[in-house]
Amino acid sequence: SEAAAGDDTNATPRSKPPTGYLLNLDPATKVIPYGASIDIRDTVDYHQVMAQHKLGPNGAILTCLNLFATKFDQVMSILER
Repeated sequence: SEAAAGDDTNATPRSKPPTGYLLNLDPATKVIPYGASIDIRDTVDYHQVMAQHKLGPNGAILTCLNLFATKFDQVMSILER
């Protein structure tokens, strides 16, 4: 038999929203379409890193990620709360 239009037989009702954390690890993004639990932009300033170290965009992104990685123990303690 043919399913009715709009009938989704794979849909399961959710009684509560999914749990988890959203992390933004892109220091160069201007807008993220979701609320991030942790946002690298709160820790490092992409444009400041680029100017201070005389880096291009890609070098600044990698440097921001390296700087963020040095503080990852703080990120884990926030997520464990």
